[in-house]
Amino acid sequence: MTKAFSPGHITCFFSPVRTDDIMTTGSVGAGIRLNKGTFVTLEERRDEKIVTIMDGTVYDARISEHVIRSMAPGRGFDVIIENELPVSQGMGMSAAGAIAAGLCVSSITGMSEHEAYRAAHISEIVNGGGLGDVAGITGGRQPIRVRAGIPPYGLVTDSELELDVTVAVLGPRMDTSSILSDRIAMSGISSAGASCVNEYINARTEDALYELSSGFSASAGLETSGMKDVLSSLRKDHKASMCMLGNSIFTNADEDKVRSIVGDAEVFTCHSSAEGPKVIRRA
Repeated sequence: MTKAFSPGHITCFFSPVRTDDIMTTGSVGAGIRLNKGTFVTLEERRDEKIVTIMDGTVYDARISEHVIRSMAPGRGFDVIIENELPVSQGMGMSAAGAIAAGLCVSSITGMSEHEAYRAAHISEIVNGGGLGDVAGITGGRQPIRVRAGIPPYGLVTDSELELDVTVAVLGPRMDTSSILSDRIAMSGISSAGASCVNEYINARTEDALYELSSGFSASAGLETSGMKDVLSSLRKDHKASMCMLGNSIFTNADEDKVRSIVGDAEVFTCHSSAEGPKVIRRA
Protein backbone atom coordinates (compact mmCIF):
# COMPACT_ATOMS: atom_id res chain seq x y z
CA MET A 1 0.00 0.00 0.00
CA THR A 2 1.35 3.40 -1.03
CA LYS A 3 -0.06 6.76 0.03
CA ALA A 4 0.69 10.30 -1.12
CA PHE A 5 -0.56 13.83 -0.47
CA SER A 6 -0.84 16.86 -2.70
CA PRO A 7 -1.91 20.36 -1.67
CA GLY A 8 -4.84 22.05 -3.34
CA HIS A 9 -4.53 25.29 -5.30
CA ILE A 10 -6.75 28.32 -5.82
CA THR A 11 -6.29 30.19 -9.08
CA CYS A 12 -6.84 33.93 -8.59
CA PHE A 13 -6.53 34.93 -12.26
CA PHE A 14 -5.26 33.22 -15.40
CA SER A 15 -4.83 33.40 -19.13
CA PRO A 16 -5.00 30.15 -21.17
CA VAL A 17 -2.17 29.23 -23.50
CA ARG A 18 -2.61 26.48 -26.08
CA THR A 19 0.24 25.26 -28.27
CA ASP A 20 1.00 22.24 -30.46
CA ASP A 21 2.96 20.74 -27.54
CA ILE A 22 0.95 19.60 -24.52
CA MET A 23 3.94 20.24 -22.27
CA THR A 24 3.87 23.96 -23.07
CA THR A 25 0.08 24.15 -23.11
CA GLY A 26 -1.50 25.45 -19.94
CA SER A 27 -1.92 28.93 -18.54
CA VAL A 28 -0.12 31.88 -17.04
CA GLY A 29 -1.57 33.26 -13.85
CA ALA A 30 -1.31 33.53 -10.09
CA GLY A 31 -2.72 31.41 -7.30
CA ILE A 32 -2.40 30.17 -3.74
CA ARG A 33 -1.11 26.70 -2.83
CA LEU A 34 -3.16 25.51 0.13
CA ASN A 35 -2.24 23.50 3.21
CA LYS A 36 -5.35 21.36 2.61
CA GLY A 37 -5.53 19.02 -0.35
CA THR A 38 -5.93 15.39 -1.42
CA PHE A 39 -4.67 12.06 -0.09
CA VAL A 40 -4.47 9.12 -2.50
CA THR A 41 -3.81 5.52 -1.47
CA LEU A 42 -2.94 2.81 -4.03
CA GLU A 43 -2.91 -0.94 -3.49
CA GLU A 44 -2.11 -3.20 -6.43
CA ARG A 45 -4.67 -5.79 -7.55
CA ARG A 46 -4.20 -9.18 -9.20
CA ASP A 47 -6.14 -8.07 -12.30
CA GLU A 48 -5.96 -4.99 -14.56
CA LYS A 49 -8.96 -3.15 -13.10
CA ILE A 50 -8.79 0.26 -11.47
CA VAL A 51 -11.44 0.60 -8.77
CA THR A 52 -11.68 4.05 -7.23
CA ILE A 53 -13.43 5.10 -4.04
CA MET A 54 -13.52 8.85 -3.52
CA ASP A 55 -14.68 10.27 -0.21
CA GLY A 56 -16.37 6.97 0.63
CA THR A 57 -18.18 6.42 -2.68
CA VAL A 58 -17.26 4.44 -5.80
CA TYR A 59 -16.36 7.13 -8.31
CA ASP A 60 -15.21 7.56 -11.90
CA ALA A 61 -12.12 9.68 -11.20
CA ARG A 62 -11.10 9.88 -14.84
CA ILE A 63 -8.22 12.32 -14.35
CA SER A 64 -6.46 10.33 -11.61
CA GLU A 65 -7.22 7.05 -13.36
CA HIS A 66 -5.76 8.40 -16.61
CA VAL A 67 -2.53 9.15 -14.72
CA ILE A 68 -2.36 5.63 -13.33
CA ARG A 69 -3.07 3.99 -16.71
CA SER A 70 -0.45 6.10 -18.47
CA MET A 71 2.24 5.39 -15.87
CA ALA A 72 1.44 1.73 -15.17
CA PRO A 73 -0.27 0.25 -18.24
CA GLY A 74 -1.74 -3.20 -17.78
CA ARG A 75 -1.64 -3.04 -13.97
CA GLY A 76 -4.66 -2.82 -11.69
CA PHE A 77 -5.11 -0.88 -8.47
CA ASP A 78 -7.59 -0.20 -5.72
CA VAL A 79 -7.56 3.58 -5.33
CA ILE A 80 -8.79 5.54 -2.34
CA ILE A 81 -9.07 9.32 -2.77
CA GLU A 82 -9.72 11.52 0.26
CA ASN A 83 -10.34 15.22 -0.40
CA GLU A 84 -10.06 17.84 2.32
CA LEU A 85 -11.79 20.42 0.12
CA PRO A 86 -14.76 20.22 -2.30
CA VAL A 87 -14.30 18.91 -5.84
CA SER A 88 -15.07 21.12 -8.89
CA GLN A 89 -15.10 24.33 -6.86
CA GLY A 90 -11.87 25.96 -8.02
CA MET A 91 -9.63 24.51 -5.33
CA GLY A 92 -7.48 22.26 -7.51
CA MET A 93 -8.72 18.93 -6.21
CA SER A 94 -8.54 17.15 -9.57
CA ALA A 95 -4.94 18.27 -10.04
CA ALA A 96 -4.08 17.36 -6.45
CA GLY A 97 -5.57 13.90 -6.91
CA ALA A 98 -3.73 13.43 -10.20
CA ILE A 99 -0.38 14.43 -8.66
CA ALA A 100 -0.86 12.26 -5.56
CA ALA A 101 -1.88 9.28 -7.70
CA GLY A 102 1.16 9.83 -9.92
CA LEU A 103 3.49 10.01 -6.93
CA CYS A 104 2.10 6.70 -5.67
CA VAL A 105 2.73 5.05 -9.04
CA SER A 106 6.22 6.53 -9.31
CA SER A 107 7.03 5.14 -5.85
CA ILE A 108 5.71 1.70 -6.80
CA THR A 109 7.38 1.51 -10.20
CA GLY A 110 10.62 3.35 -9.47
CA MET A 111 9.82 6.10 -11.98
CA SER A 112 10.92 9.67 -11.23
CA GLU A 113 8.61 12.12 -9.50
CA HIS A 114 8.95 14.35 -12.56
CA GLU A 115 7.07 11.66 -14.51
CA ALA A 116 4.24 11.92 -11.99
CA TYR A 117 3.91 15.68 -12.50
CA ARG A 118 4.18 15.26 -16.26
CA ALA A 119 1.43 12.63 -16.30
CA ALA A 120 -0.79 14.74 -14.04
CA HIS A 121 -0.38 17.80 -16.28
CA ILE A 122 -1.20 15.82 -19.41
CA SER A 123 -4.24 14.20 -17.80
CA GLU A 124 -5.62 17.53 -16.60
CA ILE A 125 -5.38 19.03 -20.09
CA VAL A 126 -6.65 15.97 -21.99
CA ASN A 127 -9.62 15.49 -19.65
CA GLY A 128 -10.55 19.14 -19.25
CA GLY A 129 -9.74 19.36 -15.56
CA GLY A 130 -7.74 22.56 -15.71
CA LEU A 131 -4.88 24.36 -17.39
CA GLY A 132 -2.53 25.46 -14.64
CA ASP A 133 -3.21 23.83 -11.27
CA VAL A 134 -0.52 21.14 -11.62
CA ALA A 135 2.13 23.75 -12.41
CA GLY A 136 0.84 25.96 -9.61
CA ILE A 137 0.99 23.17 -7.06
CA THR A 138 4.65 22.56 -7.90
CA GLY A 139 5.50 26.25 -7.55
CA GLY A 140 5.49 27.30 -3.89
CA ARG A 141 3.29 29.15 -1.39
CA GLN A 142 1.95 31.74 -3.80
CA PRO A 143 2.90 30.55 -7.28
CA ILE A 144 3.02 32.84 -10.30
CA ARG A 145 2.87 30.96 -13.59
CA VAL A 146 5.06 33.21 -15.72
CA ARG A 147 5.38 30.82 -18.68
CA ALA A 148 2.70 28.26 -19.50
CA GLY A 149 3.25 24.52 -19.18
CA ILE A 150 4.69 22.15 -16.65
CA PRO A 151 8.25 22.89 -15.45
CA PRO A 152 10.88 22.75 -16.86
CA TYR A 153 8.93 23.74 -20.00
CA GLY A 154 6.82 26.22 -18.09
CA LEU A 155 8.18 28.68 -15.54
CA VAL A 156 6.70 29.18 -12.08
CA THR A 157 8.01 31.66 -9.52
CA ASP A 158 6.93 32.16 -5.90
CA SER A 159 6.13 35.54 -4.36
CA GLU A 160 6.47 33.72 -0.99
CA LEU A 161 3.52 35.66 0.39
CA GLU A 162 2.18 34.04 3.57
CA LEU A 163 -1.60 34.19 3.33
CA ASP A 164 -4.40 33.08 5.61
CA VAL A 165 -7.56 32.51 3.60
CA THR A 166 -11.10 31.41 4.28
CA VAL A 167 -12.87 29.70 1.39
CA ALA A 168 -16.62 29.28 1.08
CA VAL A 169 -18.71 27.27 -1.38
CA LEU A 170 -21.75 29.26 -2.54
CA GLY A 171 -23.33 27.08 -5.21
CA PRO A 172 -23.28 23.82 -7.18
CA ARG A 173 -20.17 22.44 -8.86
CA MET A 174 -18.93 24.32 -11.88
CA ASP A 175 -18.18 22.36 -15.05
CA THR A 176 -14.62 23.48 -15.73
CA SER A 177 -14.34 21.65 -19.05
CA SER A 178 -17.40 23.39 -20.53
CA ILE A 179 -15.99 26.81 -19.66
CA LEU A 180 -12.50 26.01 -20.94
CA SER A 181 -13.98 24.81 -24.24
CA ASP A 182 -16.19 27.92 -24.66
CA ARG A 183 -14.25 30.08 -27.13
CA ILE A 184 -16.27 33.22 -26.45
CA ALA A 185 -15.88 32.97 -22.68
CA MET A 186 -12.19 32.11 -22.92
CA SER A 187 -11.48 35.02 -25.26
CA GLY A 188 -12.48 37.53 -22.61
CA ILE A 189 -10.72 35.58 -19.87
CA SER A 190 -7.53 35.38 -21.92
CA SER A 191 -7.05 39.11 -22.45
CA ALA A 192 -8.04 40.04 -18.90
CA GLY A 193 -5.81 37.35 -17.39
CA ALA A 194 -2.72 38.26 -19.40
CA SER A 195 -3.03 41.87 -18.28
CA CYS A 196 -3.33 40.81 -14.64
CA VAL A 197 -0.23 38.61 -14.82
CA ASN A 198 1.88 41.35 -16.36
CA GLU A 199 0.77 43.81 -13.70
CA TYR A 200 1.19 41.40 -10.79
CA ILE A 201 4.75 40.43 -11.71
CA ASN A 202 5.73 43.99 -10.82
CA ALA A 203 3.60 44.27 -7.67
CA ARG A 204 3.63 41.03 -5.70
CA THR A 205 1.59 42.04 -2.67
CA GLU A 206 -1.52 40.68 -0.99
CA ASP A 207 -3.42 43.86 -1.88
CA ALA A 208 -2.45 43.53 -5.55
CA LEU A 209 -3.36 39.83 -5.63
CA TYR A 210 -6.87 40.48 -4.35
CA GLU A 211 -7.39 43.65 -6.37
CA LEU A 212 -6.37 42.04 -9.65
CA SER A 213 -8.30 38.87 -8.85
CA SER A 214 -11.44 40.89 -8.12
CA GLY A 215 -11.16 42.81 -11.37
CA PHE A 216 -10.51 39.61 -13.28
CA SER A 217 -13.50 37.70 -11.90
CA ALA A 218 -15.81 40.64 -12.60
CA SER A 219 -14.58 41.00 -16.20
CA ALA A 220 -14.77 37.23 -16.76
CA GLY A 221 -18.52 37.41 -16.20
CA LEU A 222 -18.64 34.24 -14.09
CA GLU A 223 -19.84 35.71 -10.78
CA THR A 224 -23.42 34.76 -9.91
CA SER A 225 -25.74 37.34 -8.34
CA GLY A 226 -25.46 35.53 -5.00
CA MET A 227 -21.68 35.53 -5.20
CA LYS A 228 -21.66 39.25 -5.99
CA ASP A 229 -23.74 39.92 -2.88
CA VAL A 230 -21.38 37.92 -0.66
CA LEU A 231 -18.28 39.55 -2.15
CA SER A 232 -19.80 43.00 -1.71
CA SER A 233 -20.53 42.32 1.96
CA LEU A 234 -17.04 40.98 2.63
CA ARG A 235 -15.30 43.82 0.81
CA LYS A 236 -16.72 46.41 3.20
CA ASP A 237 -13.99 45.47 5.70
CA HIS A 238 -11.92 42.73 4.05
CA LYS A 239 -10.48 41.47 0.78
CA ALA A 240 -12.35 38.80 -1.20
CA SER A 241 -12.61 37.32 -4.68
CA MET A 242 -13.82 34.32 -6.70
CA CYS A 243 -12.00 30.99 -6.91
CA MET A 244 -11.26 30.11 -10.54
CA LEU A 245 -13.19 28.13 -11.66
CA GLY A 246 -15.81 27.44 -9.02
CA ASN A 247 -18.96 28.67 -7.32
CA SER A 248 -16.77 29.62 -4.40
CA ILE A 249 -14.88 32.57 -2.94
CA PHE A 250 -11.71 33.18 -0.95
CA THR A 251 -11.12 35.99 1.51
CA ASN A 252 -8.81 37.21 4.26
CA ALA A 253 -11.81 37.52 6.60
CA ASP A 254 -11.88 34.94 9.39
CA GLU A 255 -14.21 31.97 9.41
CA ASP A 256 -16.69 33.48 11.89
CA LYS A 257 -17.11 36.59 9.75
CA VAL A 258 -17.63 34.51 6.61
CA ARG A 259 -20.17 32.25 8.30
CA SER A 260 -22.13 35.29 9.49
CA ILE A 261 -22.58 36.23 5.83
CA VAL A 262 -22.93 32.89 4.02
CA GLY A 263 -24.96 31.03 6.66
CA ASP A 264 -24.78 27.24 6.41
CA ALA A 265 -22.58 27.13 3.29
CA GLU A 266 -19.41 25.02 3.41
CA VAL A 267 -16.56 27.10 4.86
CA PHE A 268 -12.88 26.14 5.27
CA THR A 269 -9.92 27.85 6.90
CA CYS A 270 -6.66 27.46 4.97
CA HIS A 271 -3.26 29.07 4.60
CA SER A 272 -0.66 29.26 1.88
CA SER A 273 1.59 26.23 2.16
CA ALA A 274 5.36 25.98 1.85
CA GLU A 275 5.04 22.18 1.75
CA GLY A 276 4.58 20.57 -1.64
CA PRO A 277 3.31 17.12 -2.72
CA LYS A 278 4.92 14.11 -1.05
CA VAL A 279 4.78 10.35 -0.61
CA ILE A 280 3.65 9.54 2.92
CA ARG A 281 3.85 5.75 2.92
CA ARG A 282 5.73 3.44 0.58
CA ALA A 283 4.72 -0.11 -0.24
